[in-house]
Amino acid sequence: MVFKLAWRNLWRNKRRSAITGGAIAMGLGMLIVSSGSSEGITSAMIRKGTGSAAGTVVVQGAGWQEQRKVEMLVADSSAASQQLAQLLPDATVTRRIFSRGLLTSPSGSSAAAITAVDPGPEAVVNDLANKMVEGVYLDASPDGIILGSALAEALDVGLGDKVVLMAKGRGEMASQLFRVSGLFTTGLDDIDGFCGQITLGAAQEMLGLGDGANQVAAHLPNPRRSRSATAQVRDAFPGGGVEVLAWEEALPQLAEYAAFYRAQIYIMFAVMFAMVALGIVNTVLMSVMERMREFGVMLSLGAAPGMLARLVLAESALLGAVSIVAGTAYGLLINWPLQVYGWDISDFFGGKTVEIAGFALETYVQSDLDPAKVVMFAALAFAVTVAAAAYPAYKAATLLPVECLQHR
Repeated sequence: MVFKLAWRNLWRNKRRSAITGGAIAMGLGMLIVSSGSSEGITSAMIRKGTGSAAGTVVVQGAGWQEQRKVEMLVADSSAASQQLAQLLPDATVTRRIFSRGLLTSPSGSSAAAITAVDPGPEAVVNDLANKMVEGVYLDASPDGIILGSALAEALDVGLGDKVVLMAKGRGEMASQLFRVSGLFTTGLDDIDGFCGQITLGAAQEMLGLGDGANQVAAHLPNPRRSRSATAQVRDAFPGGGVEVLAWEEALPQLAEYAAFYRAQIYIMFAVMFAMVALGIVNTVLMSVMERMREFGVMLSLGAAPGMLARLVLAESALLGAVSIVAGTAYGLLINWPLQVYGWDISDFFGGKTVEIAGFALETYVQSDLDPAKVVMFAALAFAVTVAAAAYPAYKAATLLPVECLQHR
C-alpha cells in the first residue's frame, strides 16, 4: 500500500518528479562517463609506462630496482621468459637490458640510454615501433640500432650510417659498431635526444652477459590484475637472485601520479554526489511542506506518523530506482562511442603528445569503463537518494494533525 501511494504521488506532480529524477539520472550518467574517461587516461598512462619501461609484472635481477647496474641480471632469462608465459598465458613476455653509454659517429659523440630488447614481443607492447619516422623498427639483424631523431641529428647521422656504442659490461668497458636502421620521434626531447634501442642478443654478446637480462616482464591486457598476478609469479620465483615486482612497485612515480589523478576524480565525484543529494533534500522537503494539509487529513483519519515517513522514503526510493535505470542507460550510451572509437584531448594539452611521469602519452585516448564501478555508482546513487529523504521523512513523521490542517 505504501509503495502504491508513493507511485501515485510521484505522478501527481510530474514536473517536479521529472526535474528531480532528471538531475539524478544526469548526475549518474555523467559519473559513468567521467569514470570511463578518467580510467581511460589512467590506463593509457599505465600502458605507456609499463610498455616501455617495465611490465604488469616484472622479474628483475636482485637489487636492480635501486642500483640499476647492468650486471644485476636474471641469469637464465630465456627460461624465466618461458616460465612467465606458462604462468600467465594471456601475457606478452619481454626481456630487456638497460644500459647507458657513449655513442660516437664521425661527426661527434653523445651520451645515450640504450635499451636492448627482443624486437618481436617489444613491438607488441611498446608503441615505439609506431613512432618510426625513417627506416624500420629493429629486426633480427645483430648490428641494427634505432635512434631518437634528435639524437641522430646531434650525431649527424642518418639511415645506414655507422655509430660506435661504448658501454660498461661485466666490470669492463665494451664497444661495438652498429648501423642506423631507423629513427623515431615521440615528441619528448628527453627521449628523442637521448634514447636508442638495439637487439637483446647484440647487447648480451657485446657486454658479455650470456643469456642474462636485467628484466623479464609480463604485460597483461588488464593492468588491474597486477597484484594477483604478482603474487602468483612470486610463488614460482621464490629466490634465485631475482626480485618480482608489480608495476606499481617497479614504476613508483607513475603509480603515485595515477593515484593522485584518481584521487582528484573521486573528489569531483564526491562533490557531484553532494550536489545531487542537496537537490533531493530540497525537492523532497518542499514536497512535504506543500502536502501539509494532506498529511493532516491522513493523521486525523488514523494514519501513523511512521507511515508518513515510510511514504516519503518510498517516494524517494521509487524515484531513485527509475532515475538510476535511466541514468545508467544514458551513461552507457554516451560512453559507448568513447570506448569504441576514443576521442582526441589534444586541445586540453596543446599538442598531440604530453609528458606524464616521464612518459610520452598520446592525447587520443579511449574510455576504459569498469563494470564494477558502474554497479557501485548506481548503488551509491540509490543510497544517496534514499538517505537524502531521511530528514524530510523525519519532518513528516513529527507533524501534528492540528498544525497540518491549519497550514495554508
